Amino acid sequence: MYVKVKKIVDIFCRGVKYIRSKICVRVTFFIVLLFVFFVREYATAGASEKVNDIALLLLKSSMFVFGAIILFSIVTVLAAYIMYRKSKAKPEIKFTYSSANEVICEVVCNKLMIPFAGVVKAGLTFDRQYEALIMLKRLKHRQAYGRKELTLPNIKSYDLDKVTLFFQDIFRMFSFKIEFGHRLAVVVLPVSDNDVELSKVLYTMDNDEIRTETVHRKEGELLHFKHFESSDDIRRIVWPVYAKTKELIVRMIEMQSIYASRIDMYASFCNSYRNLLEKTVSDKFLNTYKTGIWDVYKSLKKDNEVRFIPDQKSKIAIEYQHEVSAQISGMDWHSNKIEEYFGNGKVSVVCISSLIPSQETEKILDKLDSNTVIVFASLKSSVEKISIKDILREIFTIPEEKKINWKWLCSINRKKVLNNDSAVRNALISRKLNYIEI
Repeated sequence: MYVKVKKIVDIFCRGVKYIRSKICVRVTFFIVLLFVFFVREYATAGASEKVNDIALLLLKSSMFVFGAIILFSIVTVLAAYIMYRKSKAKPEIKFTYSSANEVICEVVCNKLMIPFAGVVKAGLTFDRQYEALIMLKRLKHRQAYGRKELTLPNIKSYDLDKVTLFFQDIFRMFSFKIEFGHRLAVVVLPVSDNDVELSKVLYTMDNDEIRTETVHRKEGELLHFKHFESSDDIRRIVWPVYAKTKELIVRMIEMQSIYASRIDMYASFCNSYRNLLEKTVSDKFLNTYKTGIWDVYKSLKKDNEVRFIPDQKSKIAIEYQHEVSAQISGMDWHSNKIEEYFGNGKVSVVCISSLIPSQETEKILDKLDSNTVIVFASLKSSVEKISIKDILREIFTIPEEKKINWKWLCSINRKKVLNNDSAVRNALISRKLNYIEI
């Protein structure tokens, strides 16, 4: 019953939104009409005839002035709208990243005149669902520019479907629009300043072709010996060995290498509860997991060459695929088996989540080397708990940012996820593996 009612409400809301998009008159216009009607009918009720006439005269005068301003504003807006439509120019969209990896959108419209008594806004629609409005300002004589930091909710790749220019009067009572189709992608990258403390990581292979910015210790050379040569320092001669064998032996000094060993980092996005959880909750878990993987990668990258090996094909545009942060953003939950993903070779770092079935996790743990570092992401803690204070405060209205918490609390599959989380953790503890929890 609840599902049917929700569908009916969604259909009704989409219908209202569609009708609103097809007419240029906005809700503000009807509010003003209602206000005028209220003043005319009730403000002068019970007054004398002279007071009533004066009130009506003042009302007509104010409405005349207000109507003249609106008419002038509409004329300037229509002029700008018609001129830009005839120019057949298209807005230019550019995405950049700030120092904190926040997505910044820049819109440039050539041959566009900002109305003298109006405004122009650029509306961007992503994935046919998310919208962003950017106010345009005059840049030159007939050029407009707008800039805004986007607040897209999830760490993923978004497709820009269309750009709509809205020409509105000064009181936002009328709106004329022009739509432009666009095919452009923007990637929301994981952002975090956290450092993950990792114990000694097993290097997958020594690679003397990869240079790094810092030097790295090559262990074992301090205890190596070799025969004395003319270029060696006599202070490194091992005299006890000479006393017994009469051979000059020197210790090899500890060396620093500008080359690093490579670390293979695996991250599984297997999720057996993808279709059992509310989409917003599943997306919240995915965002937390991606951020954790990025934290681990950054921590490893400080002193080593790290190769990120995803378990699926990237869903991002080609120009972003060389960046690991963008590759992580392009990952998504899947229900494929993970046994073939890790293989039977030496694995340096493995990232798993609490949404992987515990039975499959145990099979993988039995195959991994004892030196493998396992990063376990317990996703149940990514959704904030609801306190009694929150319940009392949100009996009648639930804030938008708190809806995910309530959906997780009321999920019928919440118990299954929590049990699986505990089972995976117990499997890691019982096998005494080298693991950390994020």
